[in-house]
Amino acid sequence: MNLREIITDAIKYPISDTRKFLIYCALIILMSLSIILPSYGLKNDTLSIILSVVTLIVAFTVLGYSVEVVKGGTEGNDALPDFDYVKQFVIGIKAMILEIIYFIIPAVIVIIVASATGLFTSFTKIVYTSMDAIGNGADNLTTIMAAIPQSTINTFNNALTITLIIGIILFIIFSLMSFTALVRFAKYGSGTEGLRFREILKDMSNVGFLKIIVTLIVIYIIALALAVVIGLIGLIPYIGVFIGIFVGVPFMLLFLYRAIGLLYADA
Repeated sequence: MNLREIITDAIKYPISDTRKFLIYCALIILMSLSIILPSYGLKNDTLSIILSVVTLIVAFTVLGYSVEVVKGGTEGNDALPDFDYVKQFVIGIKAMILEIIYFIIPAVIVIIVASATGLFTSFTKIVYTSMDAIGNGADNLTTIMAAIPQSTINTFNNALTITLIIGIILFIIFSLMSFTALVRFAKYGSGTEGLRFREILKDMSNVGFLKIIVTLIVIYIIALALAVVIGLIGLIPYIGVFIGIFVGVPFMLLFLYRAIGLLYADA
């Protein structure tokens, strides 16, 4: 499918089945109660604990359902998935673990780079030197900075620059890979499939790296526009938050996951 077909299909998809869409909306509202109710002054420790547990359970279920939306997109299925809450709860937990793994890997690499380049050491020296300068009577930023050796500042700046560049590159790479990993998990129902890096790169190559990047950029621009609209709706007194969350957020999520599934239909 080309980009226009993916976007057009994904926009129509959420409301292609009103009943299932409303159930999904209800789950989103249920998942959001731990945030919404306290904002209206309903604060109770016991209630907060209960709502937090409900939020966690429903969040995993919503994620699991969203994974099945991705699977439907890859298989060319135009219907919203049926609800199987227990199954989708389990899928959601597995999907979250997979996403955490794809976050941990670049995070560990960035920490190693930061340590190797002297970012942590130089930062610690800057902090302690600044504290000593303040203790010795330094009362403004200029005198505090003057107390820090220029070599330490240079080391910190160079290390920070290198770490940020590598971090950004890794974030982009692993974000793209995590999308493909989620699709493989959705297609095969196995978390292991989401960690087969060689197959992931093969799938990305089959779809086209440029197509993936361009499509994801367009998808997120549209999602950002939807988020702005949801935010504006949320400004309506009393009912705005519920309308935004009940309709806007579910529509945006289904749009995103459907588009991702369609993007990888040719993988």
